[in-house]
Parts: sequence; structure tokens; C-alpha cells
Amino acid sequence: MDKDRLVLQECIEALFHYYWIHRDTQADLYFQILARKADIADIVREYFGYRLLLRNEFIKLEKIPVTPKAFMGVGDFTTSLHYIFFCCFLAFLEDHGEDRQFTLQNACDAIRMYYPEEAVTFAWEERSHRRAFADVLQHCVKLRLVYVVDRDIDGFRDNEKHDVLFQTTPYFRHFAPLYFFDLSKIQNRSQLEEHIAKEIANGTTPRQRLLRRFFLESAVYDDELSEAEVKLLEDREELESLNEMISERFEYWHLERYHRTTMLTHAENRYGDYYPKDEQISNAAVQYATLIWDKVNSQEVALDHNGRVLCSEYEAIKWFQEIKNLHSHGWTKSFTERPVTAIWREVMEYMSDFHMADTLTGEQVVFYSAAGRVTGEYVSQSI
Repeated sequence: MDKDRLVLQECIEALFHYYWIHRDTQADLYFQILARKADIADIVREYFGYRLLLRNEFIKLEKIPVTPKAFMGVGDFTTSLHYIFFCCFLAFLEDHGEDRQFTLQNACDAIRMYYPEEAVTFAWEERSHRRAFADVLQHCVKLRLVYVVDRDIDGFRDNEKHDVLFQTTPYFRHFAPLYFFDLSKIQNRSQLEEHIAKEIANGTTPRQRLLRRFFLESAVYDDELSEAEVKLLEDREELESLNEMISERFEYWHLERYHRTTMLTHAENRYGDYYPKDEQISNAAVQYATLIWDKVNSQEVALDHNGRVLCSEYEAIKWFQEIKNLHSHGWTKSFTERPVTAIWREVMEYMSDFHMADTLTGEQVVFYSAAGRVTGEYVSQSI
């Protein structure tokens, strides 16, 4: 691949990795993308049905997933209250306008007005509620939706009367994706999800929806796909055509399909998080997956028709205790000194981010077939 095509590839990879490409702090990348804007816009439209947004301050690729996944959420948000405050605050900014100043107390009053009646009640007198809104404000500053003019946000965590002066930026109007249905008619979350799914299905081809999944998700399973999408993957010629389409633009990238699972693998590290990597939690995940894979091979554990292992939470923790007994001599102190249940939950969350495992309702656990894609042994000196 020639140098210009490699630069084009890196530009598209960066657009997938970053929420915004900032002109002031990422000038080289910003102008590389700007110089190739026509080619990039054509590629992302053809491949994904995506829109490239060009502004004087930033460039953004509107990355709308086919279906939302837990790992796509905001890492700093741990409760539903975080997300409710975030949506209410975005509505407040929309009404307030660009380059306008407001105080934190103005925002608190507005949150009361926008807050949905059916949601759990809140009160600014509650420290946990103030902390959640402070987290939201910090995240909005990080996203450049607003910036602090005077005083600091953290003071609000301990004092409900604490005030901060903010100013809005041009970024906030372009944070939420552009949809073409009337949001004012949406009454609940299920209606919103239904409208978004319908708009995506009507505005994209099965091939574009598959490519969105491959570029945004670690593993794609047939039972999550439409009939038309599964047919594309089961057709050898269509699958090869998809692979060629990807490798034409993206060197080192390759589609792998086995049983009812498809993954986009990279021959070298580029942007983003990779699995596995040489750190404790990744090592423990590989050891865990290897143990379960060995149990499958020895017929101690059975797979369902989708190639998954279903078990109780109790059994999954018991298996994790087995790998701790086998390998803890090579684990870090922070892992060995904590209760096994706490470590297990952390590893499960990590595997869930890579779509390898999930905890289900009713204290059930599922391990997907991608978990068995990487197994192996670590010598004690290398951990």
C-alpha cells in the first residue's frame, strides 16, 4: 500500500477512535483529514452509510451503531441518574444557545424542569445526586460542550449552594447524532429504540450494517443479525467480497468467520484497545477462557447451538477460583489480595467489553464463542 493510502487509512481509523478531531490540539490530523475530505466522505458513506461532519473547530464522524452495547456507554457514568442528568443538561444547552454563559445554579433549576416525572426522584440536598451531576458536568467539560469560566465544579459535591460560571461552545449542537423523526412524539425508551432501529434499517443496506458492526464491535454473532445479514455471511462469495472490500482500504485488517461468529482482526496494533495484551486483567481473562475451553474439549461443559457456554454465577465463580489456584503465583498483588468474587466481576466486565462474556438476569452467566478464540498458557516469569 502506498504512503497516501496509508495516511487515508490512518485518518479513517482516527475518526473511528476519537469522538472529535480538534483543530487546536490535533492540527496535523485535522488538516490531513481536511485535505482528503472528499475521499473520506465517499468511503464512509459507501461502507457504513455514515456522515462526515466538518467544522472550523473540529471534524467528527457520526458513528451510529446498529445496536447499542454496554461498552459504548460513558465510562465515568455508573448509574441511570448520570444518564438522565446528562440528557436533561443537553436539553438545557440546546435551549440556551452557543457561546452563552450560565451558572451551575441555573443548570440545577433547569434540571428540575427537564427531569422526567416517571424517573426516580432526586434532590440536590442528597450528596450522591450532586456527585452524579458533578460527574456529568466534568464529562461535558472534557467533551468541550461547555467550559468553566470561574470557580471549580468539585465544590458542588459538598455544597448544594456552590456555584460555577460556565460558557457553552459550538460543540454541543453536534454532540447528539442527527435523526429524522420527531423526538417530541417519543414517550419512552422503547419507542426511541424502535424509531432509531427503523431509521437505521431503512437508511442502510445489510452490507453497511455488517460493516458498522465489524468496525465498532469486537465480535459479531449470527443470532444478533437480520436474516439478510446472516445470508451475506453464509455465502462464501459474499463473505470474500466483504473481506476484499475491507482489505482494499485497510491494510493488516482481515475478517475471520467460524461457526456462527465473525470478527475483524488486526495484524498489528492501531488505535483502540486490543485483546489480549500484556497486563494482569487481560492475562487473567485468557487463563479463564482457556480453562473453560478445556472443560468444553473434555466434555465436562456442553455448548448450546450458538456455541456458547451457559452456567450459573456460582459455577462461573467456582471456575475462576480454579484459575486463581493454578496461576495466582504469577498474579499481581492487587489481584491476589482481593476477594475472588471482586476479581471475577472485574474480569467479567473486561470480557464483556470485548463481547466475550456477560452476566445475565437470574444470576446466570454466558461465555460467547469469541472467548475461545484466544487461549494459551503463560510461563510464570512472563506474567
